[in-house]
Amino acid sequence: MTLLLTILLTFVVVLVALVVFVRFGTPYYLLKRENLETLLTLVVEGRATDSDWQVFLGVPIRHNDRLEMIRQRCADIDQREYIGGTGFLLTQRGVEEVKQLLEELKGEQE
Repeated sequence: MTLLLTILLTFVVVLVALVVFVRFGTPYYLLKRENLETLLTLVVEGRATDSDWQVFLGVPIRHNDRLEMIRQRCADIDQREYIGGTGFLLTQRGVEEVKQLLEELKGEQE
């Protein structure tokens, strides 16, 4: 009896989860240009958190090809110049490269 109840309860939980995902869709990461400018500014100023930086690098941006290209360039910079810790996450050279990307991003807006 307990086994049947467990199987039934598991089925109900899975069914409810499927209905919720179908009805509301799966969650996604929607990064806006302004958010990216803020993050890159924080990196350049040495105030970005490692968590924010790693989430940005780890999640593809599917809704905007230009922002995705910047994310990929930042990932390349990270591979070469990452030092971690508190304060600046990148070497001075890496910070300069991110600063250049930030300037390009801001220039595209105008």
